[in-house]
Amino acid sequence: MMRVLQYSGTGWYHLTKGFASDEALPPYAILSHTWGADSDEVTFDDLSNGTRNNKPGYEKIRFCAEQAARDGLHYFWIDTCCINKANKAELLQAINSMFRWYCNAARCYVSLSDVSTAKRGINGDTYEWEPTFRSSRWFT
Repeated sequence: MMRVLQYSGTGWYHLTKGFASDEALPPYAILSHTWGADSDEVTFDDLSNGTRNNKPGYEKIRFCAEQAARDGLHYFWIDTCCINKANKAELLQAINSMFRWYCNAARCYVSLSDVSTAKRGINGDTYEWEPTFRSSRWFT
């Protein structure tokens, strides 16, 4: 079973019911990222009880939702909040299925929280991202 987030187009999203098979899944985006502290990440429980906007990890969800919408996708998946980790059977199934879920995604985005997109140079014509990109925690 795979549960995804559905973007409403009004800036809001919600968890869908679980899809039982790959064939039933609509086209979706998937986010690859590094995890912050457990208390910073938006979890399945946070989505269920409405506390999602109160955590720093919400920014990754917002980014993924907006980018998916720009790419014409209404569904997206992020491991921190689409898996009910309290359900051990669901967690095990998700771990065993994750490679397939990445392969089947219509788009895969990466959130590199430790990479700056600021410009530098006298005219602001070069980016500072390349050195930090090469040493990003995402690669480890």
